[in-house]
Amino acid sequence: MSSTLSFTPMRRNVRLIAPVAGFLMLVFFIIQIYKSPAPDTISDVQLPSIDKSNHNGKGSFYFNPPEASIRHSVIRGDGVAWTMDNDTIWHLLGRPPSRSECWTYKDRFGVYETPAPEMSYIISNNNQNRNNKAIILRLGENQVWRSLFISYVRSLVIEAGYLARYDIIIYIHLDLADEKKTAWLEKIPQEFKPLVQTFSTQDLRKWISKKAVFKNVYEQNHIPIQMFMAKNTKYDFVYSIENDVRLIGRWDTFLADVDAEYSFHRKHKNEDQDMPAVPDLISFQTIRRPRVQWPWFQKEYACLKRFGGKANTRSSLGVVWGLSRRLTDSMTRYNEEGINCYFEYFAPSVAYQQNLTTFFYQHPLYCPNGVKPDRHSLNLTDFGKNDPKLVQLEKVAVGCSYFFVDSHSKPFWEDWYQNPSICRPPALVHPVKSKKFN
Repeated sequence: MSSTLSFTPMRRNVRLIAPVAGFLMLVFFIIQIYKSPAPDTISDVQLPSIDKSNHNGKGSFYFNPPEASIRHSVIRGDGVAWTMDNDTIWHLLGRPPSRSECWTYKDRFGVYETPAPEMSYIISNNNQNRNNKAIILRLGENQVWRSLFISYVRSLVIEAGYLARYDIIIYIHLDLADEKKTAWLEKIPQEFKPLVQTFSTQDLRKWISKKAVFKNVYEQNHIPIQMFMAKNTKYDFVYSIENDVRLIGRWDTFLADVDAEYSFHRKHKNEDQDMPAVPDLISFQTIRRPRVQWPWFQKEYACLKRFGGKANTRSSLGVVWGLSRRLTDSMTRYNEEGINCYFEYFAPSVAYQQNLTTFFYQHPLYCPNGVKPDRHSLNLTDFGKNDPKLVQLEKVAVGCSYFFVDSHSKPFWEDWYQNPSICRPPALVHPVKSKKFN
């Protein structure tokens, strides 16, 4: 009897302790998962099946878009940006930001560091809609899928894709044998794989007209865009973005601001102008006539002859461009004549020659104290016939936070990342070349 009485409490203790221990172990593992930092490369995951019937508004059910923690203009009257940098004073050049906000790095990318499964699902299925406009993110075989780059790509797909309704194509140039190509593609995080299209130099040589000389992707990187548009006929317009471009502020609001400003200019066009609902070429550096001694004019005899001399060419920084099908088709027709030029003046010159509409979107630039930027100038009489006439192209600041070298874009971006207390106003930044970010 006594042994029975002593045994019963022991069984009761075991029954009570086992579930509690199991529950505590489950809690421990959940905490560890959410504490773990994002890996440099995300392994393949099984994406969940999501019930879309509960969706109650774009961006509000699955995803709350990031917001700047400072909702106030940080640009002083003298152009100094109050960004809480201790050592560097940044000056605004040109026009002020269209939105009064200042972002910490955590504000901008924190939500993309450890995404919920629903976000991965949205990313993978972004291109299943009937969108007629796309954004191609240009990558090469040297691309490494580190955690900061992954967060950036997520921001692009969610904001420009899901919120702004663009298809997002991760467009990768790979000159690799089949086995190496397969191994390379396996390193892409699973959530992005449905968005990937690849091409090789050989693909470009086969596609372009036999009359045109194709040098390489670096000098003629418009050819991949033309081929993309030729093979993806559903799209009427495409943005091309290089892998070392970054945006402070959200892509959906930035793209909306571009559209709104062009719409304003279109409403104020001259009676004799033919400006389509969407411009044929969108540039984020001012359009100009290249200087006579520009090195990229060397040995471009056929191009210069076809365009009628250097005075009849136009150029701009080509790391972010928007191109209409009308423009890419026109460029392809030039190829069929045997004309294929350096990319930074080929698209702007074709648009100018064909009386297409080129739109320069002037965004804020930031230079450190004591730095004087370059200034480009194009007189109103030198605009294209159907270009917006109210856009400033005369004596426009060029360089610093958006340029072809990273002398100033590097500290502008990296100091921001390294110091959690620093904030940055909206900015399109190029180049961001550090291996940490790319």
